[in-house]
Amino acid sequence: MPYTLKPKPPKAGPEEIYAARIAPDVLAAFSSLAAEQGLSVQAALTQLIREHAQVRQPFAKRVRLQKGGGQRYTAMLPECWVEPHVAMALLIDGNRAGIKRGEAVRQLVSRCLAASSWPDNEGS
Repeated sequence: MPYTLKPKPPKAGPEEIYAARIAPDVLAAFSSLAAEQGLSVQAALTQLIREHAQVRQPFAKRVRLQKGGGQRYTAMLPECWVEPHVAMALLIDGNRAGIKRGEAVRQLVSRCLAASSWPDNEGS
């Protein structure tokens, strides 16, 4: 029938990127960098994840440190909400490297700090 109404197709809602554990000094540096740009940590993280969906630089495999040789991930990055295709890009690229989403987010934060010339980026 030509004049019938059809239901509106469901729109994909935003996807949640869950909070990720990170080293306290890395979180402090990322918070400071975000504040310098006038952003909250959550807004900066969202921006970083969206940028990854455009750039798609491959992630590195996770390197396990010797027992007692690394930083403890005792701080938490906040959760954020991104478009479904952005979340899927993060998931796909993480899977290609054999890492989980939390590790992918940690690597994005480390890349951001390295690009901003964070002085202690060798330990990230």
